Amino acid sequence: METVVINGTPRTELGKKATRALRKAGNVPCNLYGGKETLNFYAPVADFRKLIYTPDFRLAEINLNGKSYKAIVKESQFEPVKDSLMHLDFQELVDDVKVKVYVPLKLTGTPKGIILGGKLEQAFRKLHVLALPKDLPTEIVIDVTDMGLGAIKRIKEIELPGVTFLHAPANPFAKVQVPRTVVEVVAAPVAAAAPAAGATPAAAAAPADAKKDDKKK
Repeated sequence: METVVINGTPRTELGKKATRALRKAGNVPCNLYGGKETLNFYAPVADFRKLIYTPDFRLAEINLNGKSYKAIVKESQFEPVKDSLMHLDFQELVDDVKVKVYVPLKLTGTPKGIILGGKLEQAFRKLHVLALPKDLPTEIVIDVTDMGLGAIKRIKEIELPGVTFLHAPANPFAKVQVPRTVVEVVAAPVAAAAPAAGATPAAAAAPADAKKDDKKK
């Protein structure tokens, strides 16, 4: 799993004035919790670009006070107008403590249903999972080659050792949508063969029988 190194500096002042000064100087105030103690630090905004501005799931290695901490980003705050990074909360990874993270979901292969005119729909770009640090996947890759028209893949079908998915098991994450033209072609013959509403088989046959009786007369 790719790791981004953050060289942090301890924060000695935690007030609003000190925080504004840090941001003005191009730094991002941060908190690190989940271990033996909560640590407050800051680092240049450039240090976080490969960690925050990416669709990939990456770990952070925070160097602080002569020690190194493995962590994940738990919450990020951005300035609403300029969309600049304002604050980060990190959770320290502890070997025997499970953590909740969002991991990218990638679908590979071309579904059989696509060749027949179907369209692949992906319901989730990331999946919410619970796992120990050693079991955290970088990404979840699912082969969808075997999916025909109308096929659906659900969360309960994904099996990853040590990983619990925090979604309803029946939730679909991929579906090959049947094209409208196919639906119309199938429905048309059925509609043509169906009797008029309220008509019974005997009633439908009545006109033909009546004509036969007229000919006999």
